[in-house]
Amino acid sequence: MMAVKAPANVPVWMIGRIDQFRILATHLTRNNRLARWDSFWRHNGHGLITPPARKVDPILASIPGRHLLPDLLGKTAQKLHLPARNLYSDLPLSWLAATHMPDAKILHGQGNYSLPAMRRARAKGMAIISDVTGQLAPIRKKQLADEYHHHGLRYREISNLLARRRMAEARFADGIFAPSDAVAAGLVDCGINASRIHLVPFTSSLCDPLLAYDHGPSATSDDGTTHLLYVGNIAIAKGIRILIEAFRVLRHRLGPAITLSLVGPAHPCALAYLAKLPPGCVWQGPVAHKHLPDHLLSADIFVFPSLSEGSSLAVLEAMAASCAVITTPDAGSPITHNQNGILIPPRDSEALINAITDLHADPVKRTTLGRAARQVIAHDIADDYGTRVEAAYEKVLTRHG
Repeated sequence: MMAVKAPANVPVWMIGRIDQFRILATHLTRNNRLARWDSFWRHNGHGLITPPARKVDPILASIPGRHLLPDLLGKTAQKLHLPARNLYSDLPLSWLAATHMPDAKILHGQGNYSLPAMRRARAKGMAIISDVTGQLAPIRKKQLADEYHHHGLRYREISNLLARRRMAEARFADGIFAPSDAVAAGLVDCGINASRIHLVPFTSSLCDPLLAYDHGPSATSDDGTTHLLYVGNIAIAKGIRILIEAFRVLRHRLGPAITLSLVGPAHPCALAYLAKLPPGCVWQGPVAHKHLPDHLLSADIFVFPSLSEGSSLAVLEAMAASCAVITTPDAGSPITHNQNGILIPPRDSEALINAITDLHADPVKRTTLGRAARQVIAHDIADDYGTRVEAAYEKVLTRHG
């Protein structure tokens, strides 16, 4: 029997953070589909409380579901360095979200915020979607435990309760959205039926403007130096030890012919490395999003040896900037080895050294990989994030009935 196509205008109830949901909420509102968005406090650039991370499109100002109390509790817990601080924001938001029942056909939940609402929504016949933005706890433990052990630490979740909640939401849902093949594979490893997993890649607002820039030949820098760039949190989970150790060897071999810039905020676990950076390596600290293109467009090679990601926006942005990218399969990027970038095994400093050495010695290959990476991003963003999500909605609704 031929499946009946689900209607394209059914209303959606969203529960989740700001990040990618900011893009989706704007898209759904413009298409008159967003019934409610239960999120942390968000703003349109006006008022007394206007943190940049909470700014959304003014079109969302009239959409109900912004909650100040969980946001304040979470910020307070963070400042007080309370254990399992996410509990103070995530659980209150989930409880507040569950007290409302909008007239919707889809509940699209993200993170640890949706399980109570999912149970109520299922009783009302809604289709339930769990948006799994990063690896679930069992996969993260496999990816990170050995590296933490190397530092004399034991890897553990910020909150085991919230980790179990994320797993329960994925198992409860009619459809699970994954941002990358890496996350989809992790979900299968956690026992999630592959037929319920839908690949919905993320997008970055920087990709469009980066595609409009001319990166230049990227074959050689004007001064003959190969400039490496890393963008992201400076943290154990990002493979920062492997990167700095590899660069130390390369600098010893190549001297000033190679440099490394680290861009991003530092976690306490990585401060010891930043205190002893090798010559030629500079930590730039956090950089405003609007200034990232300057760094990306002046880099020859983008290095991102992360050990666990959902889908790295930094890699997507580097690809859009025509950088030759070296990363790991666990970074959740659309890199295909030796076609539009280089993939190396996680925690393998020797492989990273060899990959950088190869690209340093072969500027034509750098240019070829960078151009191919840019073409991938140009193709992928032809459909914006909201359009990708809506296409996945239709698949879930068709099966849900």
